[in-house]
Amino acid sequence: MDKRTSSPFSQALYAVEVLTDRIKNLGIRVSESGRDRAESQNEEDGYRLLSWRNSIHETSRPGAIEIADGVDEEENESPPPYDIDSPISPTSPGFPTSSPTSQKTRFRLDYLWITIILLAVGSTITLFIIFPFPTTIPAFVGLLTILLGWTLTTWIKVIYHVSSIFKSREKISNRTKNFFNRFSTTKRTVLATSTLFILFLSCLGFCPPEEQDVPVRPVQGEKYFVAANLHNSQDILPGWSSELIKLINYLGSDNVFVSIYESNSQDSTKSLLSSLNDTLLEMGVGRSILTEQDDKHWWPYNTSPERIGYLANARNKALKPIQSSDPEIRLKGYNEYTKIIFLNDVYWTWESMVRLINTKIEGRDEYDQVCAMDFGTSGLYDTWASRDICGTPLRPFWPYVKDEITIDRLRKEEPFEVSSCWNGAVVFKAGPFLYKPQGEDRVDEAEMIDLEQSHDGRHLAKRGWKMVDNPTYPNSVFSPSLILPIQFRTSNISACDHSECFLIGYDLHRLYDTVDRPPRIYMNPTVKLAYERNWFVWHNTVLRIPVIQWWLENWSRGYPLYFVDWIWEKAGRRRDYCTWSALAVHLPERCPALPGAIDKNWDQ
Repeated sequence: MDKRTSSPFSQALYAVEVLTDRIKNLGIRVSESGRDRAESQNEEDGYRLLSWRNSIHETSRPGAIEIADGVDEEENESPPPYDIDSPISPTSPGFPTSSPTSQKTRFRLDYLWITIILLAVGSTITLFIIFPFPTTIPAFVGLLTILLGWTLTTWIKVIYHVSSIFKSREKISNRTKNFFNRFSTTKRTVLATSTLFILFLSCLGFCPPEEQDVPVRPVQGEKYFVAANLHNSQDILPGWSSELIKLINYLGSDNVFVSIYESNSQDSTKSLLSSLNDTLLEMGVGRSILTEQDDKHWWPYNTSPERIGYLANARNKALKPIQSSDPEIRLKGYNEYTKIIFLNDVYWTWESMVRLINTKIEGRDEYDQVCAMDFGTSGLYDTWASRDICGTPLRPFWPYVKDEITIDRLRKEEPFEVSSCWNGAVVFKAGPFLYKPQGEDRVDEAEMIDLEQSHDGRHLAKRGWKMVDNPTYPNSVFSPSLILPIQFRTSNISACDHSECFLIGYDLHRLYDTVDRPPRIYMNPTVKLAYERNWFVWHNTVLRIPVIQWWLENWSRGYPLYFVDWIWEKAGRRRDYCTWSALAVHLPERCPALPGAIDKNWDQ
């Protein structure tokens, strides 16, 4: 085989190819680490190119090369370490090195960031499933989870890389350099802002506060008659009974009588009541627990007169021990009871019931009736029986009323005045509901007329399908004569069917008929009850978290509620079919003038 040597032209061509390739690589390197690597690579390429040139020059000298026996002669003619046409190896000068630009454009999965997003989405969906109510709180919790997760992980990375700098002061890793190079001014500003925001929320608190402390001892000289109606209540009854026993222990077993009427339950309510009866017996508590079974438990619609009459009768059975004319049924010391506590089948706590009993409004006399606030899936539950101070039905959404003074008290969670209410639990002053001997049980008819007339006639013009108890209106219809003791009843007026719980408050307006002595009916917003466990937790735990309260005050009860309020006023607000004129006597001056009764269209 002929011995071949590279010509000067091939040497020059190879040198140009190597330099051109290295210039291309240098053009795409922009970071400091990339430039350092390029310089070291150039030095290596230059060294290798110089070695190759020297080897060629040595072969051109006579006698400079001695070929060993058994060695292929073409070994000296093998291509240089860098061959354009051969596959590029990691050790070759032309091996493509990754640049910062290519790293930025390449998509890499950040599993920590994905985990944070999944947690945020999961928390939002979970809240919507557990509490299916149209509110922005689940979305706020999801966004807060993302912000908190990003801020914490970023600070952890910063602390890690800073600590690595202090550990190895002589040499800083490329990973640490890249981290701080990517830490732009915008990212630093966002991190500082999010950190301050999270510190602010931490100062507010992420845990609900404890319930308000109740007085160490109950009010002396008070005796309490606890009444309740139950039906298919096995889910709530264990907790309900437990809270009742705690309340009795606080008030004193000698100061409490329990009267429960149950009917037509298809579950284990009757057996649970039997266990409660045994417990009260052991405690020495007076009690009357009556269970019945009949076929009167279904009506075509909730407002049917038959249903209202049935419920009124059931509630009156619970009051029989203090109202019955039969001395065998009536308690001997019935007139010693000062307060009546009437409970629905709701979730409640004994501390909240003590707050309800002790409700006071500064500058006002003691209540004749005070109610809790009950909640269901759609918000405030018993809006049918409730009227604000201006006689307008309450609505299920915050702020529940239109009166600005009432809204201000709601924001502060202070008791406020209403025209009527029930809402799951109510406390009455017992006097008007206690048995009266014959001759003391009927209100004088002349007084009936007086209490239905407004002191100035301004409020008697509320329009409706029918005018009730307004002698100045020609076609007015009238409620039955007011009988003492006051009992639950139906309206007995066609097209004016109304809840027995509303009518009991309405009869207090008829009883206290003067402007100087209106009925004192209050609602306490700190006493929140619910018919389902999840909504009890929502209103007594979730909504009491300070961070959530901050969100409600600054956003969720702001612009979103303006839109909800507009929809409710346009399409959703329930209107009375009838005008209950006895309410008009006691409306404050700030309430708007009501339109004339002749115009029956509510939208005009």
